Amino acid sequence: MRVLEPGKHSLAYLLIASLILLSYSNSFRAGWHFDDEDHITGNPAIKIKDLTRESILGAIYAAPRIDEASPPSIHRPLATITFALNWYVGQEDVFGYHLVNIVVHLLAACLLFKTTCLLYRTRRLGVSASGKEHHVALLTAVLWAVNPLQTQAVTYIVQRMASMSAMFFILALFFYIKGRLSDGTKNQLFHFLGVGIAFICASASKENSIVFPATVLLVEIIFFSPKNLSSSSKKMVIAGGFAVVVTVFMGLIVFSKNEPLSIFDGYAGRPYTLAERLMTQPRVLLFYLSQLVYPVPSRLSIQHDITHSISLLEPWTTLPSIVLILLMIGYSISSIRKNPLLSFAFLFFFLNQIVESTILPLELVFEHRNYLPSMFFFLPMSAAILRTETCLNAKRSEMARAFRLLVALIVTVFCIGTYTRNTAWDNEFTLWQDALSKTKKFDRPYINLARAYEQIGDFNEALNLYAQAIGKYSERKTDYQLIVLCNTGKIFYDSGNYSKAIELWSYAVNHVRDNGPIRKNLALAYAWLKRWDHAVNELDFALMQSPDQPEFHLLKAIYLIELKRLNDSIVHLDKVLGLGYEPRKTLALKAIALYHKQDFDEAERLLKLSLSKKSNLELLIWLLAVNLNLNDQDDIRYYLDEIYREASISDLQPWMERIASPDYHLFRDKDRITAALLGRFQQFFLVRGES
Repeated sequence: MRVLEPGKHSLAYLLIASLILLSYSNSFRAGWHFDDEDHITGNPAIKIKDLTRESILGAIYAAPRIDEASPPSIHRPLATITFALNWYVGQEDVFGYHLVNIVVHLLAACLLFKTTCLLYRTRRLGVSASGKEHHVALLTAVLWAVNPLQTQAVTYIVQRMASMSAMFFILALFFYIKGRLSDGTKNQLFHFLGVGIAFICASASKENSIVFPATVLLVEIIFFSPKNLSSSSKKMVIAGGFAVVVTVFMGLIVFSKNEPLSIFDGYAGRPYTLAERLMTQPRVLLFYLSQLVYPVPSRLSIQHDITHSISLLEPWTTLPSIVLILLMIGYSISSIRKNPLLSFAFLFFFLNQIVESTILPLELVFEHRNYLPSMFFFLPMSAAILRTETCLNAKRSEMARAFRLLVALIVTVFCIGTYTRNTAWDNEFTLWQDALSKTKKFDRPYINLARAYEQIGDFNEALNLYAQAIGKYSERKTDYQLIVLCNTGKIFYDSGNYSKAIELWSYAVNHVRDNGPIRKNLALAYAWLKRWDHAVNELDFALMQSPDQPEFHLLKAIYLIELKRLNDSIVHLDKVLGLGYEPRKTLALKAIALYHKQDFDEAERLLKLSLSKKSNLELLIWLLAVNLNLNDQDDIRYYLDEIYREASISDLQPWMERIASPDYHLFRDKDRITAALLGRFQQFFLVRGES
């Protein structure tokens, strides 16, 4: 192999950038998927309209909220700010988001290259800057960067959180090693300051970077400790134990929000216990390792066919997987002296899987979790490839050339695999059809594919897929069952089959899990059937769960007006006004309640307040009705004139029909309103010769 001159890495950067851009060239128009809605497209905190300090700081409080009444909270602020800036520039145009994701991935790959080069200058490896390390570093970075397994972290837009965190993580590691190798206090302070800043940025992108202190210790033990480990083994064990304790403590603080035991609450919604998840993860980790080595697109998916282990013997692979993982870790520790690169690659992988592959009640398998842990996975392989190539080159140049071609072929296959895998991310149909082709055991692919069909109006296919989802394995016990019942009910609701919608939603809240939004849906369905008492009853249940949810109060107030429980309605309307929700609409509804109480003066005042916010034909008709009851002739003429300035006679026709309906609140004044409108029409138009 040709030698790259130390310090001149332009060619390496160019090669890395070219391969990444070629591999991801078809991903710039890949659509929105899965959690993208909660974190970006459906997240009000992200949708900034200007670059003021308030808007940028507001984007920090972008944690997905259960409902509008939930207080905003900080969530991975650095990543969410980048999403907000993307939104400001291009709103829902995916191109800008993918461009940033690919730039982040490119920077991470280049930093991996630089950091690997630095490892070869440490005490343990003891290699001078001859150029050999640059080839190993380049191949390590390339095999990692174009590995098809990384597509979920790069092409799946919201996983910028994972890739940004990894980018800053490797930057912090680069600064640390650079600082350790630097001469002079000033140089060291500069680089260690960079460590702190980069670590903060990594933590502000995603929380799994909290293992960085333990990773620094791992680097110290493997690359900076004396070759004779026995003399310092006790110190390293103590330091290692301290790093683990610090890491666990930091993790509890970050994930539990000062309530350490609360991190386990999520298991209530999972089909597995903490013990079952711990038994399962060794199988998952071995699966991840196999994907890194053999990452063909047919083995990649948003949903994998892996269910949890019930015991050490069920499935039978559970115990062998645990033993194999322990043996790999044990061998890696024991081989630090003889094979530091292999030890570092595996220990780095397992260490950086700790957050998402141990005690937290997360779902079992996601490919993006390998983005950071796999960074140095190809380091020992690349070193072995270089040694083999050097050996072959010394014996027979033809064999060396053939070997180099084989390595180039592997890189090419990886690039093609990445390009091919990206096609699955084109849209929701391609993503979930791909998942469904690889596993039919889980409910999530059926549900998300059904949603996609809903969005294009193919409700029959959506209902068919929802029906197939029932009874499938679910990693969120009741959540997905609720989604199936809620969405199926909505299809019937939208088609006017309110009774069927009520049947499905009632089953959901009574037999799966009580849920405020579904109770609200039930109230709406009952309202269409004019079963006002049932609608109010459902909203009572909803308000028990979310007493400050303004929408629930507003709907209940509307239905209480229908039941002529006017004082109760006004109480809820005042609550809504206090919460600052829909003030114009709420003022108008309170005016309607007062109209029924025949408090026409106060009704007029509130209607005028509502009208001052925006002109509205219905409000003008209401003000006419109120003044007809007050017998205020001047205001009657004024609002009649305003009505005819606002609308033509053809515009008024639907309102005349609505007022004539016994269900409308102005029905008792329909004759007076109609007479006034017709009378003014004759004066306003016929006098001018119009018919």
